[in-house]
Amino acid sequence: MRGLELPEETKARLAELKELSDRAEAGEEGARGELRRAARESAPGVIARASDVGRKASRMLAKTAGGGEPLIEEALYARLDLMRAEIAGVDPTPLEVLLTERVVSSWMLVALFDALMAGQLWKGMPSENRLTEQGLRYYLRWQDRANSRYLAAIRELARVRKLQAGAPAVQVNAQGNILQG
Repeated sequence: MRGLELPEETKARLAELKELSDRAEAGEEGARGELRRAARESAPGVIARASDVGRKASRMLAKTAGGGEPLIEEALYARLDLMRAEIAGVDPTPLEVLLTERVVSSWMLVALFDALMAGQLWKGMPSENRLTEQGLRYYLRWQDRANSRYLAAIRELARVRKLQAGAPAVQVNAQGNILQG
């Protein structure tokens, strides 16, 4: 899980950047320029995590799926982290980390669409809150597309792993010279 766990120095740097971001957002003069410089001077791992919009999107979807219930939201956040760790494996390559995030964020979107569709099919749903037949068809297309992207992400991760497994290990060429004489 090396690619998913954050070292303490990365966590500390992210906290510094967040503080600068809060100051910039509050309109503090010069904070935006200071944030820009600090971001450019940060390690690639810090930048990768700070700019991880897939992770942020997953959290937003989990919040939506939670419907204002903190237990569901927090359980979904924890589940997403567990899924990331399980799918990525022990020592993921950078590409596996990217594809893992795609699989996890796609799963969250599919799960949200499933929950929303269940609400439409629930007998207790007030008729004024139900989608029209046309709206339902439109919504089902979104759900199908999300599911297709989810399955495509899974296939791509499996394909990458298969290619990596079939790749020859590090090849060492040794040459020996025997002197006759």
